[in-house]
Amino acid sequence: MEIRLLTDRDFDANIELSQYAFLYTLSEQQKEERRERFGEEKVWGVFEDHELCAKLLLIPLEVYIHGRPVRMGGIAGVATWPEKRRRGMVSRLLRRALEEMRADGQLVSYLHPFSISFYRKYGWELFTDNKNYTIPVDKLPARQNVPGRVIREVRDLDVLQSIYDRAIRRYNGPLVRSRSWWEQRVMNGIPYTAVYYNETGEAEGYVLYAIEERKWITEEIFWLNETARQGLWDFIVNHDSKLKEVQVKLPVDDPLSLLLPDPMIKQEIEPYFMGRIVDAAAFIEAYPFAPSAESEGDTRFALQIEDRDAPWNDGRWIWTVSTDGSARLEPFLASGDPELPANPALAALPTISVTIGILTAILLGYRRPSELQRVGLLSASEAVAARLDTLIPARTPYLPDYF
Repeated sequence: MEIRLLTDRDFDANIELSQYAFLYTLSEQQKEERRERFGEEKVWGVFEDHELCAKLLLIPLEVYIHGRPVRMGGIAGVATWPEKRRRGMVSRLLRRALEEMRADGQLVSYLHPFSISFYRKYGWELFTDNKNYTIPVDKLPARQNVPGRVIREVRDLDVLQSIYDRAIRRYNGPLVRSRSWWEQRVMNGIPYTAVYYNETGEAEGYVLYAIEERKWITEEIFWLNETARQGLWDFIVNHDSKLKEVQVKLPVDDPLSLLLPDPMIKQEIEPYFMGRIVDAAAFIEAYPFAPSAESEGDTRFALQIEDRDAPWNDGRWIWTVSTDGSARLEPFLASGDPELPANPALAALPTISVTIGILTAILLGYRRPSELQRVGLLSASEAVAARLDTLIPARTPYLPDYF
């Protein structure tokens, strides 16, 4: 077997495998459009006797973690010919992808799983859910008649991005969207848009949506303040004569059910994307922990990370969090020689044992340490888990994008 990047001569084999695996057919025009973009993103493949057997797409992206941009490797398009399955090809591709992401300075990786249990084996873990509402038209919120106005069919990307960039930073893990991402991913296929402008003409909210079979389908909605939120909902409610229901997907912390006159509606929590720390030491160093009082001094733990697929993370570390919120991981054995005994003073540190996936879920804000300690997914004392709760800022994860 050979693992290598696909080149232009592999384009047709790549398309053939994708169409078979994901059950779609491209027109000749669509193939040519993809051929022109082929090479902008890295596609890794497993070859046997020069035949493409399995592949994955590795997309270089950035995400916001506690408001700071962090480099991320997005994995998509994982596919194998059925006669080549169960031979470890995808395992090899994922491990190779982790090596490449680490070399490229991508500290975390995201993917949308076909099977959560499958990717958990390789260190990815759920880090974000969506809250999906289905609201019958007779249970829509009452109109507020707020000042300002909503204008339909605003497709100025500068306007939309200015709202997104300000609204999205309150969440953990969303994409830092480039212009090309807006053009090719966000707006591609969006039937309708609407933007709320305040009384001074400043854009403060937008909604991307479709209307199908008397159903309003919200593709994406963001606002900068409560007036903008109400203005967008007034616009949605104004469609009540042509609708039977409104569907909207929001972050899990959204309080919409408290704002509806009758919240007895369908509400679903949908597990969505999985994430994985690629390089634990570099990620911890880049992560903004909560500052603490100088009198408390630095906090140190003996951290055991289980990560069989990224051996540079696997093992025992000294985890130091300074009072200013900066942190670092250092190998537990200062000598680096596993045959020599550890420093006795270090051996007395409070201990934490965790898989790389659960560590990812904690640091991206999906679950709090004390909660995971109670159910046995974080091996630590209650006091240590409680200390971690104070060090890790609380921020809801949310990812409105898909790849």
